Amino acid sequence: MAIPINTLTKHLDEYHREIHGCIHTATEIMAQPALWRQTGALIEKLLPKLVSFWGPSSNLLFSGAGSSHYVGMSITPALKRVFSTVEAISSTEMVMDPESSFPREEFVLISFARSGESPETNAVISLAEKLRPGSVKHVAITCNPDGSLAHIVDGLGKRGFVIVLPEGTNDRGLAMTSSFTSMAVAGFMLRAVVHGDVGRYREKVDALANIGERFLNDFPEMASRMVREGFQRIFFVASRPCFGGALEAHLKVQELSGGEVMAKAEDTLGFRHGFMAAVNSESLLVILFSSDPYRRLYEIDLAKELRKKKMGKKIVAICNKREDIEGLADYIFQTDSAIDSDDDNRAMMVTLAGQIIGFFVALSLGLNPDAPSPEGVIHRVVSGVTIYPYSTSENKA
Repeated sequence: MAIPINTLTKHLDEYHREIHGCIHTATEIMAQPALWRQTGALIEKLLPKLVSFWGPSSNLLFSGAGSSHYVGMSITPALKRVFSTVEAISSTEMVMDPESSFPREEFVLISFARSGESPETNAVISLAEKLRPGSVKHVAITCNPDGSLAHIVDGLGKRGFVIVLPEGTNDRGLAMTSSFTSMAVAGFMLRAVVHGDVGRYREKVDALANIGERFLNDFPEMASRMVREGFQRIFFVASRPCFGGALEAHLKVQELSGGEVMAKAEDTLGFRHGFMAAVNSESLLVILFSSDPYRRLYEIDLAKELRKKKMGKKIVAICNKREDIEGLADYIFQTDSAIDSDDDNRAMMVTLAGQIIGFFVALSLGLNPDAPSPEGVIHRVVSGVTIYPYSTSENKA
């Protein structure tokens, strides 16, 4: 059951805004845990056919543009533990340099898309067919059964497999929210293709949904306070395997603020390598603390350094236990430690934080979260991209 929308929208009064005009994004953010459970049930049902289609191939290549690329980045660490090779390359990059993108051995190309109308993602399928004939199978994970991606992959016959996620995942707002996280859930469950123990991964999805429900119930109040206090820049810091979620979080704030708030994502140890230079006195620093004791040591060291140097306006910690980080952050949000013990699950929490913070930032700027780009700079479906013919004769050894 979806969390009531007023769990999020009750905070709108603090900005004296009307709910009308921003209902889609709010609804789609709050519906996510219910949609994750539906997605888990769908993949469980499809698994026997998917295993039969998959065959022995253990090489995966994830394709997608923008948020859909970050889906692949979010799930790559987890899937690398069970498949031989896993790589996420943006479809925008693959179109520009397809020859270096595709493996030389048999592989499965998994294309993520909300609408299925991304010109680059759809072009990658044709390029793979041209450059690696007979060596590639295609899986489309999409939220739109009527999109071009679904039709293209379905048209490949025995070499194509289409997974259409539950209807509610096809967000109507500009920013991808439930579509992103639901595609990630579907991607996480692909591990069952190897292990076969789909029940194990359904349990992980249920645990994630339970964590997500608490997060969506409680975090909006904290996020609304952060936004009221104001900031000009925001940094999301997370360690692998949660870094893909941080990338998506930074994009949500940048999209939903119409570009008014500059956002950045970086990994924990990488943050010192030049990125700290961008932190000013009007910066919000959001750190996702790992549940892994080894990674957590590095995260605590970074938080201590930021505190010592008095960097940023506020530090926000998202963690499954707070005992060893008290005093290191201005805001500490603790998830349920009883079920929050898997960093694969926790990766989604930083994404939810970005969605919620971005939502309130849009309202504080007087923007409509469903269409926050007032001059139409960005759109729900990317357009204006010309795909040119690719000739293999142009390649050089």
